[in-house]
Amino acid sequence: MRRLCVGLLVSAALQPAAFAAPVEQVVGGIDAMIFVCMPLDAKSARTGQDILERAREQRKLDLRTIRTTDGYRTVYNAEVNRLLAQTPKERLAACQSAW
Repeated sequence: MRRLCVGLLVSAALQPAAFAAPVEQVVGGIDAMIFVCMPLDAKSARTGQDILERAREQRKLDLRTIRTTDGYRTVYNAEVNRLLAQTPKERLAACQSAW
């Protein structure tokens, strides 16, 4: 029983960090998908732009500042490279199912 309670306390303490990704990571991932998807599927790229715009408005994000951070650049570059390493068919499927 004590072990279960300790597990629940640890789980509760970690919960916010586990569910909340830093904004730099989120913006970097969305921007990477938009960059890769634009030539393949403009509709899905537009959806990504709309999501990013809504987030900017609702959370009062300064996208220009976010895009200058190391966290943003790391995620953006990793995601673009991951997507470009896929076959065109896999890339198109990723774009169409991203949102």
